[in-house]
Amino acid sequence: MRFRTILVFFTPFLVIAAGCADAPADPNGPGARSGPTRYETDGTVLEGPDHGPELCLGAIADSLPPRCGGLPIRDWDWAGVEGEESVGGTTWGDFHIVGTYDGSSFTVVEVGVYEPPPSDSPDFTAPCPEPSGGWAVADPSRASDADLQAVMDAAEDEPDSAGFWIDYIEEPSESIAPEDVIAVAAFTGDLERHESELREIWGGALCVTQHDRTEAELRGIQRELGGEVGEGLGLQVTWSSGSVVDNRVEVGVVVAGPEDVAAVEERYGPEAVLLVPELEPVDRT
Repeated sequence: MRFRTILVFFTPFLVIAAGCADAPADPNGPGARSGPTRYETDGTVLEGPDHGPELCLGAIADSLPPRCGGLPIRDWDWAGVEGEESVGGTTWGDFHIVGTYDGSSFTVVEVGVYEPPPSDSPDFTAPCPEPSGGWAVADPSRASDADLQAVMDAAEDEPDSAGFWIDYIEEPSESIAPEDVIAVAAFTGDLERHESELREIWGGALCVTQHDRTEAELRGIQRELGGEVGEGLGLQVTWSSGSVVDNRVEVGVVVAGPEDVAAVEERYGPEAVLLVPELEPVDRT
């Protein structure tokens, strides 16, 4: 069954190389604290026949050799690192890198062992309180795959639809049956009407919940930040996706200072957008 994974995230539609975007103001320029800010990241460094070493940003093509769009790296020495691979004139490897960033390129200060980021799986738990008798199928005759597809389509056809996903009454060990799931439909208003109409279609467990933004609004935010609005805010966007579970858009950027977070929040409201920086400032304490 496809519902749980496909319906949680919008398809990421934006993958650009940071070097292709207009560079933001130098984070170490006038007004910055004394001394250049050091940033760190765990990522892939790749050097190809047509370019020098680059830090891969956004998606990496699953090919041999891999391909990616990246941030130019200065002071990189393959002889000083271990674990790299080379195929057809392309060399790459995963590393923990510390250095400085001038708005268009990254200057290496230290290189260490790559530290994989912790897994961050979304929480699919139905946000509704569990019924007094527990989650249960009310009408098995309307709890088939076709019924689940129909209730999803009906929910997403509503103008104020904020997303649809499924939770499980009990985590399945093998096959998934419709009677094992809780259909979760989010809307921005009129929950009583929505629940009444959906229960006429779906006889399985159902949770109808409130969100602040519709799925269409989130997609609009995603498009804006991937275009002129994002550029106007000074963001170097590397990828973006949206979560109907969290009711927000997640945007990968090269760096995200407090002023960037404040500007995005001022435009879209609190918790509508999560900026995910590729480069994190190193704690100097």
